[in-house]
Amino acid sequence: MTNSEKKKIVIGSLRQETNSFSPVITYEKDFLVCRGRDVLQQTPVSRILEEAGFEVVPTLWAYAIPSGKVDKKAYCRFKEIIMNAIPKDGSVAGVWLYLHGAMNVTEIGSGEGPLVEEVRRLVGPKVPIAVALDFHANNTEQLVKNANIICGYRTAPHTDEEETQERAARLLLRCILENVLPECVMVCPPLLFPGEMITTEVDPCKSLIAELKKAEEKQGVWTASLFGGMPWCDAPNAGASVVVCGPKGCKEPTDEAKRIADLFWKEREKFGFEEKAMSPEDAILWAQEREASPIFISDSGDNVTGGAPGDSAYLLSLLMKHECKNVLVAGIVDRPAVEAFYLSAEGEEKKVKIGKSIDSKSTETEVTGKLKQKGFIERGGSKDIRFALIAVGGIDIILTDERCSFTTQKNIEETGAKIPDYHAIVVKLGYLFPDLRRIAKDSVMALTPGNCGLRIEDFDFKNIRRPMYPVDKNFDWKG
Repeated sequence: MTNSEKKKIVIGSLRQETNSFSPVITYEKDFLVCRGRDVLQQTPVSRILEEAGFEVVPTLWAYAIPSGKVDKKAYCRFKEIIMNAIPKDGSVAGVWLYLHGAMNVTEIGSGEGPLVEEVRRLVGPKVPIAVALDFHANNTEQLVKNANIICGYRTAPHTDEEETQERAARLLLRCILENVLPECVMVCPPLLFPGEMITTEVDPCKSLIAELKKAEEKQGVWTASLFGGMPWCDAPNAGASVVVCGPKGCKEPTDEAKRIADLFWKEREKFGFEEKAMSPEDAILWAQEREASPIFISDSGDNVTGGAPGDSAYLLSLLMKHECKNVLVAGIVDRPAVEAFYLSAEGEEKKVKIGKSIDSKSTETEVTGKLKQKGFIERGGSKDIRFALIAVGGIDIILTDERCSFTTQKNIEETGAKIPDYHAIVVKLGYLFPDLRRIAKDSVMALTPGNCGLRIEDFDFKNIRRPMYPVDKNFDWKG
């Protein structure tokens, strides 16, 4: 029976981006999990596969926000769920997986490689496997040699998640219907940039993304992807990569992967911050001098979307020192502080310590805050994150009892804080996400300390490949 005669396509997703410098282990309870038919609701590409005449077999959809390493027990449990759901009767025509690419598991290392390798072992060498990945994936040879199709996001900040998943699905269908098993070729230039230095809307990365489309015009190339990598993961696979896929025996995938990787390396010194970046105090003073509002200040070292804990009061302490007014800090995770204010009535004042609730290396400060509002923040369809909006002088602070990121206007305003009421808004991000960028009159990244510090060369790496730019300088490389 050929793949085109089989009628089942297996789908699954397991995503988490690991910051190995964060002390926060990611346990099973930290994942949003769907199983069975609920997986289809989270996976729009299932419709494409069904319309092509295939029965979609859902396995697992699990997602956790960026954080520290994934607990081995949780990872093995999720992997087991996926494996158990895959039919063993030879009816599988193809496998579609949506992974991050930068998951790191305690005692194991990269999470994606072993998962795809085990799927391959189960379905055999003749069933195509397509994988959709984040732009910040830290890819491994183990992953690449076991997948037939690899498609990465082409935007950072990310706006093409669904498009990337769909591209992987359509190429999987092509594999099945044409009865072709492509191979993936990976070339890894020794580059380790924070995402804030490698955004796709500006050069040199914008031009590199355009080269992917040129590569795909070549005969023998089915798809090409460029990955910036996840720099705050001290692992042998950390860093940039170029992956090109095409039919076995074609030389074009290798040629194009090397060509684009060489261009990536050649442009290394041109990568820089798209947004303004300053010392924390300079960022605060700069924001105070702006006439237009709102001004956004990114607390970049404690960037929750990069896996930092989000519990540092470092920037808050500086705002208080400078007696800033009309400022919102969105937000700081501190469960004890939230619990203290949950026992208060609105308008009541309380003295609490804020910060350092997760990471002992974070900054703590004491405040006397007045409760303005309390409630729940909706994340992922479940209202399970408590918040307290408090006022400390001219500064409002959103405190949460769980780590979460504020990446949209809706995220912020569901706490009762209204953006037009503030001159400056502090967010625990690096670059601004599209919705906040749209409403910002201006923005600046404060180069704060933390697990997502933007000076990569200051981190104590022990496991990355060496030499690695910009940790190392003055060396040559060619793909």
